[in-house]
Amino acid sequence: MSADRRSIAADDMDTLRRALLLGAIVGPAAFGRARAQGTFPERPLRLIVPYPPGGGTDAFGRRVAARLGQELGQRVVVENKTGAAGVVGMLELLRARPDGYSMVFGGASTHALYPLIFAKPQYDPVEDFVPVALVGANTVCFMARNGVATDLPGLLAEARRLPGQLRFGSPGAGTFVHLAGEYLLHAAGRVEMLHVPYRGNGPAMVDLLAGNIDAVADTIVSGLPHHQEGRVRMLAVASLRRSPLAPDVPTVAEVLGLPNFETSLWSLLAVRRDTPAALVAALHAAARKALEATDFQAELRAAGIEPAPVMSPEEVGAYVRAEQAKWRPIVEATGVRME
Repeated sequence: MSADRRSIAADDMDTLRRALLLGAIVGPAAFGRARAQGTFPERPLRLIVPYPPGGGTDAFGRRVAARLGQELGQRVVVENKTGAAGVVGMLELLRARPDGYSMVFGGASTHALYPLIFAKPQYDPVEDFVPVALVGANTVCFMARNGVATDLPGLLAEARRLPGQLRFGSPGAGTFVHLAGEYLLHAAGRVEMLHVPYRGNGPAMVDLLAGNIDAVADTIVSGLPHHQEGRVRMLAVASLRRSPLAPDVPTVAEVLGLPNFETSLWSLLAVRRDTPAALVAALHAAARKALEATDFQAELRAAGIEPAPVMSPEEVGAYVRAEQAKWRPIVEATGVRME
């Protein structure tokens, strides 16, 4: 063999060795990616609920996790990561791998109110996360102690007569239901009532039953037993339609002539923004199938939750931005700010 031919053969062998080495490195990774995308999910998933166990949002999240697990063919395990008004749970997701196996059960507080209320936000709900699906909403209601008013116009009339003297309670300053109460007062003509913050719905209801405060903003599920027992009066719900759980209670729109008044404690599923689009699509498809099932819709409504209309992830993102725009003037008017 000539020197030139030996040189060409050596070059060919070097090229072959480099190709084999590259294949050894890239091949398994590419195969792994294709396999993961083709069979997702291969193991249990987790749903981070950024609120304590036992509450309404936790119960809602567990219902969604159970049904989503059925649709995906894998268990969806709920993990409660609580603290800092939901911030701890949201940051937990940002620390997770963007592989579709970790989701967060966020909502109105974590996605709409958080960037408006906190002086130094630790995450951006639009830029850092991508929605998977809007899943539903807890109906907000307004209740009063016995003796102060028999209907919502009566309560507001009394508040106008005694500006700043009637007291309304909430689970805490800056919480969604606190701002729902402020929204009502704002929409009714900037009526003045003194806000009394509590550490949760329970203590606020105890003080309402004791007559220490005059009204509360709450979810219908929490307040309904007390209303049914006649211990307090549920004056109105903040949905556009009456709740099937309390058909005797009118809507705010009915009694105040505010046809567009609506405020609901909505919830969504979200993942990290850098999660591959194919995995987001797979999770969305499972959530959509669950939300379109009539038996699951009935289960949610029986728990006081209105199932969300099916939206694409892009439509949910637009909804979140619209909710932020809706709440911005209310937050500015109340001056609520948290460090």
